[in-house]
Parts: sequence; C-alpha cells; structure tokens
Amino acid sequence: MATLFVALAVAGGLVLIVVYRSLTDAADEATSTRSQEIVDALARGGIGAVPPTELEPTDSIGVVQVLARDGTVLAASHERHRVRPLVTPVDAGVRRTVNDATFPGDGTEFRAVVRGVTTPDGTVLNVVVGAGEGHLHATVWTVFGVLCVVFPSILVVAAVTTYQLVGRALRPVEAIRAEVAEISRSGVARRVPVADTDDEIATLAVTMNEMLDALAFAREQQIRFVGDSSHELRSPLVTILGLLELAVRTGEPIDSGTVSTLLLPEAHRLRDLVDDLLLLARADEYGLRPSLDEVDLDDIVNDEVTRLDLTTDRDISATVLPVRAIGDRDQLGRVVRNLCDNAVRHARSAVAVTMAVEPDRVTVRVADDGPGIPADDRARVFGRFVRLDDSRDRRGGSGLGLSIVDEIVRAHHGTVTVSDTDGGGCSIEVSLPLRADQVDGSPPLSASR
Repeated sequence: MATLFVALAVAGGLVLIVVYRSLTDAADEATSTRSQEIVDALARGGIGAVPPTELEPTDSIGVVQVLARDGTVLAASHERHRVRPLVTPVDAGVRRTVNDATFPGDGTEFRAVVRGVTTPDGTVLNVVVGAGEGHLHATVWTVFGVLCVVFPSILVVAAVTTYQLVGRALRPVEAIRAEVAEISRSGVARRVPVADTDDEIATLAVTMNEMLDALAFAREQQIRFVGDSSHELRSPLVTILGLLELAVRTGEPIDSGTVSTLLLPEAHRLRDLVDDLLLLARADEYGLRPSLDEVDLDDIVNDEVTRLDLTTDRDISATVLPVRAIGDRDQLGRVVRNLCDNAVRHARSAVAVTMAVEPDRVTVRVADDGPGIPADDRARVFGRFVRLDDSRDRRGGSGLGLSIVDEIVRAHHGTVTVSDTDGGGCSIEVSLPLRADQVDGSPPLSASR
C-alpha cells in the first residue's frame, strides 16, 4: 500500500504538471497570436492601422495594451488599463514573456507577452497581450481537489480489496501452518489439508505432505534401526557378561578354550558390529567419501579367495583378471569380503568368484549354490537388519554386510545387482568404473536412494 501511495502521488503530480503546462501553452499560443497580429498592423501603418477588434478582450485574453517607448499607454482593451503599463517596455524586435504580472493596486495576475516594433515613421512601440492566470490556477486547483478525493478513495478500496484477497489466499497457508504446529506439538503423524484449488498453495500442501511422509518414514527407519542394532549388540554382550559373571560367582578363571571359542569370537563380533554401525552412520550424515586411487582389484579379489580357501570347507572357484580400478582399497576390500562371507554363509557346498572387464567398467561376481533370494526380496536385502523369511537369514550375520556393500559401491559410483545362478543359488554382481572421470563429484547420500 505504501508503494501504491507513492505511485498515486507521483501520478497526481504528473497530472497537475501536465494540466498546468497544457493551460499555459494554450494561453501563450493565444497571446502570441494576438500580439503578432497587432505588431504586424503597427509595422504596416502605425497605431491607426490597428483594428479596434484586436484590442478587445476574449475568454483567453484579459488585457491588451499598446505602449510608447517611455511606457505611456497609447491604447488598451479597457479604460482602467490605460492608466499604467502592465509590463516594462522592451526594444524593437524583442519578445518577452512575463509571469504573474499585475497592475498596481489590482491583485489580478496575468501571463503576458510584450513585443517591441518600429512603425513606418520610426517610432518604437510595444504591444502587451496578457492572459489572466486566475482560471489557470482555478483549473489546476480543481484538478488537485479531484485527485485528493479520487486517489485516497482508490487507495482505500485497494487496501481493503488487497487485505481481503491476500487474507483469503493465505487462509490455506495458515491452515497448513496450524496443522504443522499441531503435528510438532503432538508428534502424531498427520497430514496437512490440501485445498482443491490447483494452485501454488495446493502444491505447497502436497509438497508438505510429501515431506511429512519422508520424515515419518525416516523416523520409523530410525526407530527400527535403533531397535535392531540394540538387539544385535545385546547378543554378544549377553554372552560375554554371562561368562564373566559365571567366573565371578564360581571364583574360577575362564579357561583358554572358552576364551578362544566364545569370548573372543563374541568380542570380535561386537567390534565388527560397532564398526559397521559407525560406517553406516557416517554414510547417512555425510555420505561416504572414498580416497580415490588406482587399485589392483585383482589383488583384492585374490586375497579374499585365498582367505576363503584357508577358512572354509566350501569349494571355492575363482576367475581373476588383472585390472586396475579407481577407488579406495580398504573400502573395496570390505566389499569383496562382505560378498564372500555372505556367499559362504548361505552356500551349500560351493562359492564362485569371477571377474569381467569391459572398456570402461569392471565387474566382480560372487555366486553361491544356496537357497537363493526371491525376486520380490532382492531390493530389500540391501536394507539394514533385514530379516527374510527363508533359510538364507537363519545362518548368523548382523544383517549389515550387504547394506555396507551398497553404500560403498554407490560412493564409488558403481552398481550392485542380485540375480539367480543356474543351480538356483544367489549371485551378487558389483560393477565399478575404471576411469577417474567416472567417479568425479560428490558421492551420493544414503537418503538419495
């Protein structure tokens, strides 16, 4: 409204200037024309050649005078105008416009034109033609009065209309704000009302509901994650605490066999679980940022195959190709280790590790001959603490291994896919880029999945 007030004030000022200039231009045109006609007559034959009609006033011309060089009034439009000149005479050939000219003792103002002319006998005379400024000022003041009435009325109408329209437009926004405030206070997962208007407000409500859905989903995931991680952490802690409490009660030391078969494996399991949780927490908050270098991926795969040969009774077969990839050696080693441990855990008798090289990518495939993963559950296996209903989930593990694989591979701008093997088992394939320009840029956050 302040902007509108300034705009109206400027517009009003421009209107007054235009009206005043238009009136003064019209007055100047009339006085110039009349004075030129009288000057022409004086130049032809002196004062006697001036027609009497040229000295008569009109609606636009209030006074006409013919002056001698010393200021004596020789002829005038009215007897009262013969006493004194309206303006000071000028030299022959000079033209001058005078504003606010008045007769002594008379407050009437004139906008006058005075011209000097030489008659045929060599006498210098002046012609004065003036237009009264009273009607000019009256017209300008009338327009000003009209603007003072009309423009405030426009301002008031605009203010009321704007208030009503903006209030009506923002009413759905207030409803959204109130609902969000209530959701914040109560913690109940509700949704904001969506107006049936198909405009920006409705779009805002839809976007707000999508955000609330995402927050509710994140909260559910957080609660589930905390519950699952607490359960996973509790299991090794219960074993360790139980043995320690038993040793305290009996007063007997824990034998080395118990330490090597129970305490140490559970402590390692607890350590690995904490490391996995920390890695996933960093991935959620900042995204994994691997240290990118050229890595001998075949060495990593070969080391893991050798480890499997030494630590498991499964039949291990491998096809290892010499290839250098771009990535973080420790993180890629963890990917291959997790895939191999997952395959050994679920294999009946055999695990196969194969590599394939394309012009710009390398693929590592780890397959087992276990029960396989149903097609509907293949996307879920990369979730955290996911528990499937089949036998693949009944053989130990924290449920975080494949989640970590997914996080690391995505941080390297690669892909992970799950498929069946020919014998009905499970095959997990990791594809990684070979060139540095394929892994430039920030790694994706977990929430971008």
